[in-house]
Amino acid sequence: MLALACTVPAVTATPLTVFFYNPETSVDNFAALKAGFDTFLSRQGNYSFQPFSDRATFEKTLQDKPAGVYLVSSWHYALLNEKIPLNPVLVGMARGEVAQRKALTSRQGVELAALREATVAGSGTEDYLRTLLGKMLADASLVSGLRLLTVPKDIDALMAVGFGMAQAAISSEASLNKLALVNARQHSQLRTLASSDKNLLLIAAIPRQTRADDVPLIRIIESMNQQPEGETNLKMLGLDGWKRVETLEPALSRSLR
Repeated sequence: MLALACTVPAVTATPLTVFFYNPETSVDNFAALKAGFDTFLSRQGNYSFQPFSDRATFEKTLQDKPAGVYLVSSWHYALLNEKIPLNPVLVGMARGEVAQRKALTSRQGVELAALREATVAGSGTEDYLRTLLGKMLADASLVSGLRLLTVPKDIDALMAVGFGMAQAAISSEASLNKLALVNARQHSQLRTLASSDKNLLLIAAIPRQTRADDVPLIRIIESMNQQPEGETNLKMLGLDGWKRVETLEPALSRSLR
């Protein structure tokens, strides 16, 4: 039943649907995510929530152009925008930030060269993680030889290094800072080998040529953090609020063009 809910295009859903797919994180309970958002959205109007576990199915749904709002990662948005025109309206916020850097970390004393054919833990799909590593590391042969261990959350990736399940981890800098608070000893054993550029968090987009003011569902999503139930659902996405794209700094908004 869960696989059906995550992979079948929502063409028979209610008139307006929030479609969600994020290759930058691993959702460990699609059923809970859908149930929570469906309950919240249905109380706001004739709306529903459709998460996807499969990229191809999600993109096929977008190509069919059903009405609604699309929640996509900034990395995936850049790829989608080349073939499926979208209008980005909102950017997710976490701890007051709309963008984050990713870091590749290992135990103290481990050099990059020692990671050849090593295991790297990270949250997200393999194509996303390998693309990210390719941008962070200059050595393409090193990236191709790495084995990936997919985990639900950044903190799990960092813990995997501490427990010896992986030789390195990809995580956000915010997660590294969190580890320093909850496990200072383990944090002190890590060193950063490489960092990415800052990338925006989750994007809320609508079909191109559609005005945000004509989509009431956008305003509902934007104000989720003003209601306890909405705030709880946002946390399931790793967010605590939204920011309008037009208010972003020019350096960040350029990535959405």
